[in-house]
Amino acid sequence: MKFNDNILLNYMSLAPLALAFERTLECRIYTQQKIDLPILDIGCGDGLFAKVLFSEKIDTGIDPNLSELERARNLGGYNEFILCNGDAIPRPSESYKSIFSNSVLEHIPDLTPVLKEAYRLLMPGGRLFFTVPSDSFNHYTVISQLLTALGLIRVAGKFKSFYNKFWKHYHYYSLENWCNLATQAGFIVVEAYTYDPRRICMLNDFLVPFSIPAFIIKRMTNKWVLFPYLRKIIMYPIFLLAKRILAGGEKADQGGLVFLALTKE
Repeated sequence: MKFNDNILLNYMSLAPLALAFERTLECRIYTQQKIDLPILDIGCGDGLFAKVLFSEKIDTGIDPNLSELERARNLGGYNEFILCNGDAIPRPSESYKSIFSNSVLEHIPDLTPVLKEAYRLLMPGGRLFFTVPSDSFNHYTVISQLLTALGLIRVAGKFKSFYNKFWKHYHYYSLENWCNLATQAGFIVVEAYTYDPRRICMLNDFLVPFSIPAFIIKRMTNKWVLFPYLRKIIMYPIFLLAKRILAGGEKADQGGLVFLALTKE
């Protein structure tokens, strides 16, 4: 697959900054991988990630949210859409050479059936790619860092629990534990590391409240931004600064997010 250029600026013109910054790091990671057709996207959502990342359509996007699939269909980044859950995808075994799931698996309460379904659908020698939170993600927030600095450890712990419930994060493990989950489902780990260092996690967390207008617009219009071309012009000075801020963020020693590339024998 070929990838688009100018991913950061394009994402900034189509989504809130907090989302655009995080997804840009993930796009950079995927551009370093060999992703072959046919491709399945588990949890495609509104299809924006695939549209910004890939320069051509990919094969299949699945999601349990009909309104999100309608938005993805309008963006035109997929050849087909399936309304279903990730543990029961109506396609024959070994249908896909590449499968990816970007910032989705942490939102699924029972994860094992989804990983086993991905294993079933993947061709031998194919690759499964996914991104998920590390066990540091809920700690790399402005409030958690502040409470910890003040010595309010118990309060910080309660805030982390609230944070996970608010964002519906059921899974936030160490890199080692994510690798263990993958191998238990039958996969072989090809590559695994953390990304999104603390400084960028905290920046994104700080920017989230400024995304509220975009959330309202999306509820009303099913898209984040009403006038992308105008926003691209307005965002250009911020884009020049963001390039420097995000530099090197796609790998970190103790990042808030995890990337895994897996294969099937």
